[in-house]
Amino acid sequence: MPDVQAGEKFEMTPRPPAARDDTSAGYFLDAAAELIDAMFDDTIRERPRRLRGIHFPAALEWMRVSDVVGLAQERHGDGASEKAFRNRWPDRNTFVKAAIIHTMLYRDAPDSNPALHAAKLPAGATAESLAVSVVELCDGLLQSLQSRPRSYLLHHIGPLLDRYPDLRTAILQDIARTREPWLEGYAVLLAALGLQLRPGWTIERVGLALQAMLDGFLFRSRVQSEEMDDARIAEASLFAETVIAFLVGILDADASHESTHTALDEAGPP
Repeated sequence: MPDVQAGEKFEMTPRPPAARDDTSAGYFLDAAAELIDAMFDDTIRERPRRLRGIHFPAALEWMRVSDVVGLAQERHGDGASEKAFRNRWPDRNTFVKAAIIHTMLYRDAPDSNPALHAAKLPAGATAESLAVSVVELCDGLLQSLQSRPRSYLLHHIGPLLDRYPDLRTAILQDIARTREPWLEGYAVLLAALGLQLRPGWTIERVGLALQAMLDGFLFRSRVQSEEMDDARIAEASLFAETVIAFLVGILDADASHESTHTALDEAGPP
Protein backbone atom coordinates (compact mmCIF):
# COMPACT_ATOMS: atom_id res chain seq x y z
CA MET A 1 0.00 0.00 0.00
CA PRO A 2 1.33 3.53 -0.68
CA ASP A 3 2.33 5.57 2.32
CA VAL A 4 -0.40 8.23 2.67
CA GLN A 5 0.15 10.96 5.27
CA ALA A 6 -2.70 12.32 7.34
CA GLY A 7 -4.71 14.90 5.46
CA GLU A 8 -3.43 13.75 2.10
CA LYS A 9 -5.92 12.54 -0.49
CA PHE A 10 -5.07 9.32 -2.23
CA GLU A 11 -6.31 9.06 -5.83
CA MET A 12 -6.78 5.67 -7.40
CA THR A 13 -5.67 5.27 -10.99
CA PRO A 14 -8.76 4.54 -13.11
CA ARG A 15 -8.90 0.99 -14.32
CA PRO A 16 -8.61 0.87 -18.11
CA PRO A 17 -11.74 -0.37 -19.90
CA ALA A 18 -11.83 -4.06 -20.67
CA ALA A 19 -10.90 -5.03 -24.21
CA ARG A 20 -13.75 -5.63 -26.62
CA ASP A 21 -11.79 -7.92 -28.86
CA ASP A 22 -10.41 -10.45 -26.40
CA THR A 23 -11.57 -13.99 -25.63
CA SER A 24 -14.10 -12.95 -22.99
CA ALA A 25 -15.64 -10.33 -25.27
CA GLY A 26 -16.00 -13.04 -27.90
CA TYR A 27 -18.11 -15.11 -25.50
CA PHE A 28 -20.72 -12.35 -25.29
CA LEU A 29 -20.64 -11.50 -28.97
CA ASP A 30 -21.02 -15.16 -29.90
CA ALA A 31 -24.00 -15.45 -27.54
CA ALA A 32 -25.62 -12.39 -29.13
CA ALA A 33 -25.11 -13.87 -32.61
CA GLU A 34 -26.75 -17.09 -31.42
CA LEU A 35 -29.77 -15.16 -30.14
CA ILE A 36 -30.03 -13.19 -33.39
CA ASP A 37 -29.96 -16.43 -35.39
CA ALA A 38 -32.59 -17.91 -33.07
CA MET A 39 -34.91 -14.97 -33.72
CA PHE A 40 -35.01 -15.79 -37.46
CA ASP A 41 -34.60 -19.58 -37.33
CA ASP A 42 -37.95 -21.32 -37.77
CA THR A 43 -36.52 -24.84 -37.39
CA ILE A 44 -35.30 -24.84 -33.79
CA ARG A 45 -37.70 -26.30 -31.21
CA GLU A 46 -36.33 -24.80 -28.03
CA ARG A 47 -36.02 -21.05 -28.44
CA PRO A 48 -34.22 -18.85 -25.88
CA ARG A 49 -36.41 -17.89 -22.92
CA ARG A 50 -36.72 -14.23 -23.89
CA LEU A 51 -37.93 -15.11 -27.39
CA ARG A 52 -40.42 -17.65 -26.06
CA GLY A 53 -42.25 -14.82 -24.35
CA ILE A 54 -42.88 -12.84 -27.53
CA HIS A 55 -46.08 -13.85 -29.29
CA PHE A 56 -45.97 -11.44 -32.21
CA PRO A 57 -43.12 -10.36 -34.54
CA ALA A 58 -40.34 -9.16 -32.26
CA ALA A 59 -39.65 -6.17 -34.50
CA LEU A 60 -42.78 -4.59 -32.97
CA GLU A 61 -42.09 -5.44 -29.34
CA TRP A 62 -41.69 -1.72 -28.62
CA MET A 63 -45.40 -1.03 -29.24
CA ARG A 64 -47.28 -0.37 -25.99
CA VAL A 65 -51.03 -0.21 -25.43
CA SER A 66 -50.64 3.02 -23.45
CA ASP A 67 -48.93 4.72 -26.39
CA VAL A 68 -51.61 3.54 -28.82
CA VAL A 69 -54.45 4.66 -26.55
CA GLY A 70 -52.75 7.99 -25.84
CA LEU A 71 -52.27 8.82 -29.51
CA ALA A 72 -55.82 7.71 -30.38
CA GLN A 73 -57.18 9.99 -27.64
CA GLU A 74 -55.19 12.91 -29.02
CA ARG A 75 -56.78 12.31 -32.42
CA HIS A 76 -60.33 11.33 -31.42
CA GLY A 77 -61.00 12.28 -27.81
CA ASP A 78 -62.89 10.26 -25.23
CA GLY A 79 -64.22 7.78 -27.77
CA ALA A 80 -60.75 6.22 -27.81
CA SER A 81 -60.56 5.23 -24.12
CA GLU A 82 -58.51 2.37 -22.73
CA LYS A 83 -61.78 0.64 -21.82
CA ALA A 84 -62.87 0.83 -25.46
CA PHE A 85 -59.53 -0.71 -26.42
CA ARG A 86 -59.78 -3.56 -23.90
CA ASN A 87 -63.31 -4.36 -25.05
CA ARG A 88 -61.93 -5.11 -28.50
CA TRP A 89 -58.53 -6.66 -27.89
CA PRO A 90 -57.88 -8.72 -24.76
CA ASP A 91 -54.12 -8.32 -24.94
CA ARG A 92 -51.32 -6.57 -26.76
CA ASN A 93 -50.38 -9.64 -28.82
CA THR A 94 -53.80 -9.81 -30.46
CA PHE A 95 -53.83 -6.08 -31.15
CA VAL A 96 -50.34 -5.92 -32.68
CA LYS A 97 -51.15 -8.62 -35.21
CA ALA A 98 -54.38 -6.81 -36.13
CA ALA A 99 -52.45 -3.54 -36.45
CA ILE A 100 -49.95 -5.15 -38.83
CA ILE A 101 -52.72 -6.26 -41.19
CA HIS A 102 -54.50 -2.90 -40.93
CA THR A 103 -51.29 -1.06 -41.77
CA MET A 104 -50.13 -3.30 -44.61
CA LEU A 105 -53.57 -3.23 -46.26
CA TYR A 106 -53.66 0.60 -46.12
CA ARG A 107 -57.07 0.48 -44.42
CA ASP A 108 -56.32 3.86 -42.85
CA ALA A 109 -55.45 5.41 -46.25
CA PRO A 110 -56.80 3.20 -49.06
CA ASP A 111 -56.23 5.79 -51.80
CA SER A 112 -52.48 5.81 -51.12
CA ASN A 113 -52.00 2.07 -51.57
CA PRO A 114 -49.11 1.60 -54.06
CA ALA A 115 -50.97 -1.40 -55.50
CA LEU A 116 -53.11 1.14 -57.34
CA HIS A 117 -50.15 1.76 -59.66
CA ALA A 118 -51.32 -1.29 -61.62
CA ALA A 119 -53.73 1.06 -63.37
CA LYS A 120 -50.71 2.88 -64.80
CA LEU A 121 -49.45 -0.07 -66.82
CA PRO A 122 -48.64 0.95 -70.42
CA ALA A 123 -51.62 0.88 -72.76
CA GLY A 124 -49.74 -1.47 -75.07
CA ALA A 125 -49.06 -0.83 -78.72
CA THR A 126 -50.41 2.72 -78.39
CA ALA A 127 -47.55 3.75 -76.10
CA GLU A 128 -45.08 6.02 -77.90
CA SER A 129 -42.15 4.31 -76.21
CA LEU A 130 -42.55 1.10 -74.25
CA ALA A 131 -39.21 1.70 -72.53
CA VAL A 132 -40.24 5.18 -71.38
CA SER A 133 -43.53 3.80 -70.10
CA VAL A 134 -41.75 1.07 -68.14
CA VAL A 135 -39.31 3.59 -66.64
CA GLU A 136 -42.11 5.91 -65.58
CA LEU A 137 -44.06 3.06 -64.04
CA CYS A 138 -41.07 1.53 -62.22
CA ASP A 139 -39.67 4.78 -60.89
CA GLY A 140 -43.09 6.05 -59.89
CA LEU A 141 -43.83 2.84 -57.99
CA LEU A 142 -40.44 2.74 -56.26
CA GLN A 143 -40.67 6.40 -55.24
CA SER A 144 -44.20 5.84 -53.95
CA LEU A 145 -43.02 2.98 -51.75
CA GLN A 146 -39.97 4.90 -50.53
CA SER A 147 -42.20 7.78 -49.43
CA ARG A 148 -44.30 5.49 -47.21
CA PRO A 149 -42.40 4.19 -44.16
CA ARG A 150 -44.74 1.23 -43.76
CA SER A 151 -43.38 -0.16 -47.03
CA TYR A 152 -40.45 -1.48 -45.00
CA LEU A 153 -42.64 -3.33 -42.49
CA LEU A 154 -42.57 -6.62 -44.38
CA HIS A 155 -38.76 -6.50 -44.45
CA HIS A 156 -38.82 -6.44 -40.64
CA ILE A 157 -41.38 -9.14 -39.98
CA GLY A 158 -41.10 -11.34 -43.08
CA PRO A 159 -38.39 -13.70 -41.76
CA LEU A 160 -40.46 -14.26 -38.59
CA LEU A 161 -43.84 -15.04 -40.13
CA ASP A 162 -43.52 -18.83 -40.07
CA ARG A 163 -44.06 -18.65 -36.31
CA TYR A 164 -47.36 -16.79 -36.73
CA PRO A 165 -49.46 -18.84 -39.19
CA ASP A 166 -52.59 -16.70 -38.90
CA LEU A 167 -50.65 -13.52 -39.61
CA ARG A 168 -48.71 -15.16 -42.45
CA THR A 169 -51.95 -16.39 -44.05
CA ALA A 170 -53.53 -12.95 -43.89
CA ILE A 171 -50.48 -11.30 -45.46
CA LEU A 172 -50.25 -13.89 -48.25
CA GLN A 173 -53.95 -13.43 -49.00
CA ASP A 174 -53.38 -9.69 -49.37
CA ILE A 175 -50.38 -10.27 -51.61
CA ALA A 176 -52.45 -12.56 -53.84
CA ARG A 177 -55.30 -10.04 -53.96
CA THR A 178 -53.13 -7.08 -54.92
CA ARG A 179 -51.15 -9.15 -57.43
CA GLU A 180 -54.15 -10.07 -59.59
CA PRO A 181 -54.57 -6.63 -61.28
CA TRP A 182 -50.86 -6.63 -62.15
CA LEU A 183 -50.98 -10.10 -63.70
CA GLU A 184 -54.05 -9.15 -65.72
CA GLY A 185 -52.30 -5.99 -66.88
CA TYR A 186 -49.19 -7.90 -67.98
CA ALA A 187 -51.33 -10.34 -70.00
CA VAL A 188 -53.26 -7.54 -71.70
CA LEU A 189 -50.02 -5.71 -72.52
CA LEU A 190 -48.40 -8.78 -74.09
CA ALA A 191 -51.48 -9.43 -76.19
CA ALA A 192 -51.63 -5.81 -77.37
CA LEU A 193 -47.95 -5.92 -78.39
CA GLY A 194 -48.31 -9.32 -80.04
CA LEU A 195 -45.42 -10.68 -77.97
CA GLN A 196 -44.83 -14.06 -76.35
CA LEU A 197 -42.72 -15.05 -73.38
CA ARG A 198 -39.78 -17.38 -73.83
CA PRO A 199 -40.39 -21.06 -73.00
CA GLY A 200 -40.61 -21.69 -69.26
CA TRP A 201 -41.87 -18.23 -68.43
CA THR A 202 -45.47 -17.55 -67.43
CA ILE A 203 -47.28 -14.38 -66.41
CA GLU A 204 -47.32 -15.62 -62.81
CA ARG A 205 -43.59 -16.31 -62.85
CA VAL A 206 -42.90 -12.88 -64.34
CA GLY A 207 -45.04 -11.22 -61.67
CA LEU A 208 -43.24 -13.02 -58.86
CA ALA A 209 -39.83 -12.13 -60.29
CA LEU A 210 -40.76 -8.45 -60.66
CA GLN A 211 -42.12 -8.34 -57.10
CA ALA A 212 -38.92 -9.91 -55.78
CA MET A 213 -36.86 -7.33 -57.67
CA LEU A 214 -38.97 -4.50 -56.28
CA ASP A 215 -38.59 -5.81 -52.72
CA GLY A 216 -34.83 -6.04 -53.12
CA PHE A 217 -34.44 -2.59 -54.63
CA LEU A 218 -36.67 -1.05 -51.98
CA PHE A 219 -34.53 -2.61 -49.25
CA ARG A 220 -31.23 -1.61 -50.88
CA SER A 221 -32.45 1.92 -51.49
CA ARG A 222 -32.78 2.29 -47.72
CA VAL A 223 -29.50 0.60 -46.80
CA GLN A 224 -27.32 1.92 -49.64
CA SER A 225 -29.15 5.05 -50.72
CA GLU A 226 -26.03 6.89 -51.91
CA GLU A 227 -24.86 4.03 -54.11
CA MET A 228 -28.33 3.58 -55.56
CA ASP A 229 -28.48 7.29 -56.39
CA ASP A 230 -25.05 7.12 -58.01
CA ALA A 231 -26.13 4.14 -60.12
CA ARG A 232 -29.00 6.12 -61.61
CA ILE A 233 -28.72 7.43 -65.14
CA ALA A 234 -30.46 10.54 -66.44
CA GLU A 235 -33.38 8.60 -67.84
CA ALA A 236 -33.99 5.97 -65.20
CA SER A 237 -33.14 4.43 -61.85
CA LEU A 238 -31.14 1.23 -61.60
CA PHE A 239 -34.40 -0.55 -60.75
CA ALA A 240 -36.07 0.59 -63.96
CA GLU A 241 -33.00 -0.30 -66.02
CA THR A 242 -32.91 -3.76 -64.42
CA VAL A 243 -36.58 -4.35 -65.22
CA ILE A 244 -35.97 -3.37 -68.85
CA ALA A 245 -33.00 -5.76 -69.07
CA PHE A 246 -35.16 -8.50 -67.54
CA LEU A 247 -37.95 -7.89 -70.06
CA VAL A 248 -35.51 -7.98 -72.95
CA GLY A 249 -34.36 -11.39 -71.71
CA ILE A 250 -37.74 -13.06 -71.21
CA LEU A 251 -39.60 -11.65 -74.23
CA ASP A 252 -39.36 -13.84 -77.31
CA ALA A 253 -39.22 -10.78 -79.56
CA ASP A 254 -37.81 -12.64 -82.58
CA ALA A 255 -40.15 -15.64 -82.17
CA SER A 256 -37.18 -18.00 -81.89
CA HIS A 257 -38.91 -20.05 -79.18
CA GLU A 258 -35.56 -20.43 -77.44
CA SER A 259 -35.32 -20.54 -73.67
CA THR A 260 -33.40 -17.86 -71.81
CA HIS A 261 -30.66 -20.44 -71.12
CA THR A 262 -30.26 -21.22 -74.82
CA ALA A 263 -30.30 -17.54 -75.74
CA LEU A 264 -27.53 -16.82 -73.24
CA ASP A 265 -25.42 -19.75 -74.43
CA GLU A 266 -25.74 -18.60 -78.03
CA ALA A 267 -24.71 -15.10 -77.06
CA GLY A 268 -21.53 -16.41 -75.45
CA PRO A 269 -18.31 -17.62 -77.05
CA PRO A 270 -18.59 -20.53 -79.47
